[in-house]
Amino acid sequence: MRPEEFGPFLAGQRKKQNMTQTELAQRLHVSTAAVSKWERGKCLPELGKLEDIAQVLGISVLEVMKCQISEKPVTAETVTETYCETAKLSASQHRQKTVRWAAMLAAVLVLTAAAGVCIHFFPLYRIVRVWSPSYFETGEISELAYIGSREDRQTAQAVLDKAEAAFSDLTTPRDQKAEAYGLLARYATEAELNAAAETHSLELWSAHFELVSGRMWVFYSQECYDEEGTILSGSWNIPSLWYLEKNASGEWEIVGIKEHP
Repeated sequence: MRPEEFGPFLAGQRKKQNMTQTELAQRLHVSTAAVSKWERGKCLPELGKLEDIAQVLGISVLEVMKCQISEKPVTAETVTETYCETAKLSASQHRQKTVRWAAMLAAVLVLTAAAGVCIHFFPLYRIVRVWSPSYFETGEISELAYIGSREDRQTAQAVLDKAEAAFSDLTTPRDQKAEAYGLLARYATEAELNAAAETHSLELWSAHFELVSGRMWVFYSQECYDEEGTILSGSWNIPSLWYLEKNASGEWEIVGIKEHP
């Protein structure tokens, strides 16, 4: 039983029964496309469908497997031989189908992974979030197109650690903040608020460092609460551009912060 033999045989037997492909498909509970592929010799039906096909066409399963109407007595040897051949072809077809599906799945996984990597390293959607030509300059916004090298992001981590300390500080007096945090002092909670707690999130969007200068895009939110949980102050979803320079000690310090007023 080979696809190129089974196809014409099935089509001929179907026409003898005055059935269309659609009618045969309905009686076999398969799609019309499946019947069409069988008749065109593209593939074979599953073994479990052979009995249904034989019943619908009014012939024996052996005749379906041999792709011919038998005029000779059927022997056990003939049945066994035909069944084994059909089973081998069906198994081969199943393996080919499995390989095709596995190849397709692998291709989808590779493309999905590639897309994920691309979006991670080149998050162009962030440009849309901050696009405001009247405030940020085109060159500044363009740096969001690439998150920066691993080395640049590692360099930025020390600055983020200092920013974490500034955001978390609830008690340092105003006149000591600048000495402790530099320009990051703007993110420290005013001691006069007597805040009991604060929460914040800092996300490094991009980092680009050169020999003595650097830029960091940081996305942050912050809330301060009193003892009853009432919000005393807050900033939410703020894109901020930090300009940095190396000081005399070789450490990176922020020399400018740019964010929408």
